[in-house]
Amino acid sequence: MRFQLRVIGTIGVAACLALGAAVAAQTQTSGAKPVIPVIPEKAGTLEGVPTVRIDTTKKGARRRQLTGEEAAQSALKIKVVDGKYYWESRGNRPLTMTSSGEYTYLATEPGQYVRIRRLADKIEYVEHVDKAWESVTFWGELRIVLKK
Repeated sequence: MRFQLRVIGTIGVAACLALGAAVAAQTQTSGAKPVIPVIPEKAGTLEGVPTVRIDTTKKGARRRQLTGEEAAQSALKIKVVDGKYYWESRGNRPLTMTSSGEYTYLATEPGQYVRIRRLADKIEYVEHVDKAWESVTFWGELRIVLKK
């Protein structure tokens, strides 16, 4: 049953993007407002440059602004191949797209995701990766490169 829901959700997203409709692929609560898709059908890659990194452990959290060099080393890259998403900057792991409210999620497993939302004329993202007893979260701006 879970597989069927993902397939239907993915088909729904593709249909919404193709038609330019303002409908979310999935929502966590019924009656949620429709969402204008953030990722266009002709997307080739999603590229993000983080500005902030947050490291969290049981001892606390540390937030810091990234230098240009650190941002480049921590850049987000997701490639789109035949309508499927791959987290290239994290070992080409396949991603599943879902939507909830104004957010679009690309996730591999619990605790491993990229959350995207459009804010005015920008697309912001959060990249979150849980590790054994810690997590790292990057905040930045996303750029979508279209296929030719």
